[in-house]
Amino acid sequence: MSVDITIIKRDGRREPLDITKIQKMTSEAVANLSGVSQSEIELDAHIKFIDGMKSSDIQDALIKTAVEKIDIDVPNWTFVAARLRLYDLYHEVGKVLGNVKGNSYGPLQTTIDYGIAQNRYKKDLCNDFDVEDLSNYIKPERDLQFTYLGIKTAIDKYLTRDALGQTFELPQHLFMMIAMFLASKEKPKDKQQKAKDFYDVISKFEVMIATPTLSGARKIRSQLSSCFIGSAPDNIEGIFDSYKEMSLLSKFGGGIGWDWNEVRCRSSVIDNNVNAAGGTTPWLKITNDIAIAVDQLGTRKGAIAVYLEPWHMDIKEFLDLKKNSGEERLRAHDIFPALWINDLFMERVKADAEWTLFDPYQTPELSELYGDAFKTQYLIRENDPKIKKETIRAKDLWKQVLTNYFESGNPFLCFKDTANRANPNSHVGHIRSSNLCTEI
Repeated sequence: MSVDITIIKRDGRREPLDITKIQKMTSEAVANLSGVSQSEIELDAHIKFIDGMKSSDIQDALIKTAVEKIDIDVPNWTFVAARLRLYDLYHEVGKVLGNVKGNSYGPLQTTIDYGIAQNRYKKDLCNDFDVEDLSNYIKPERDLQFTYLGIKTAIDKYLTRDALGQTFELPQHLFMMIAMFLASKEKPKDKQQKAKDFYDVISKFEVMIATPTLSGARKIRSQLSSCFIGSAPDNIEGIFDSYKEMSLLSKFGGGIGWDWNEVRCRSSVIDNNVNAAGGTTPWLKITNDIAIAVDQLGTRKGAIAVYLEPWHMDIKEFLDLKKNSGEERLRAHDIFPALWINDLFMERVKADAEWTLFDPYQTPELSELYGDAFKTQYLIRENDPKIKKETIRAKDLWKQVLTNYFESGNPFLCFKDTANRANPNSHVGHIRSSNLCTEI
């Protein structure tokens, strides 16, 4: 490498590029990794060096070079890139906390005190813990387990920042403070050891905890649950109560599944006025805006899955919510439509039979039933001439489902009768929908 290149230091000084610093860093980054080369990353990164660049840009160039080399045939470049990003992180955090240069991890108590002063951590986080002992128990070398995507996600989403946006938390401190929080309700005599046990499980990546725990445990806003389920009633007061509940759940880090099976369809009756209702789509567009406006603990976008059963008369419009074509006022691109499918519908698809759509204003009981009870009431409503209905070919609706699945990956497909037959808590009610990730 040429030493003719000068760089601008963080304090504004200009000095020649120190090759030995880069060599020390790259040597450590490739240590004990097969299929990677120190000289290769130095030579390829050198192309990105220009006279007058900032010292921080040197590090960025090295990281980008390592990232560009990640390939299925040479996967260890991801660890090289991760280590280089970690060295950058150690420098950033060390400047904020005043850690000794060259010592990546300072005392845990320093981080906790800074976080409390910044109104980030709970003031009672250290209660009944020997923090010095826990600090000595931390294993900084476990940072080397991170892939590049892993450490980038940790920095972007989970490591705590101060009021100026500066990261002041390191990964192993993050894991230990989460462990302390999780152990805080244990018996006083067991807390210290439980914190160590939790730390080992998390920091070894034997278990990786969910986003609300990574984001919230240790902090003032410490809600740890991931998933929430709710239902919108068929009245304006209840719908706006649902919006408030969704907003608060998202604010505190929850992913949401919400069913709209009871809400009357487009052109339904309101106060004896026919063709007055706007249907579910206008309400779902507001839901979409809530997902955008209220993020999850400031770490990721709000995420809401909206559920509808396939007998609902708005189903065809619902399936097109995320299409990239058509009338934009009927689209909601930031929520996740999901179907709550009964067995009878799939039987009709298989038999290439007709399928009947209803207005839940006239058939509210269909959203309350499953299995044989649902089938019985569905057939009664289907043959009742007094009830508003629309008949379509079941396979046509299923083709629309599959077409949208191909275009947008939605709707999610969940099976109402299967879920309810397996429900161990059926004595307290039936299951009306799943959650955001559909595993509940």
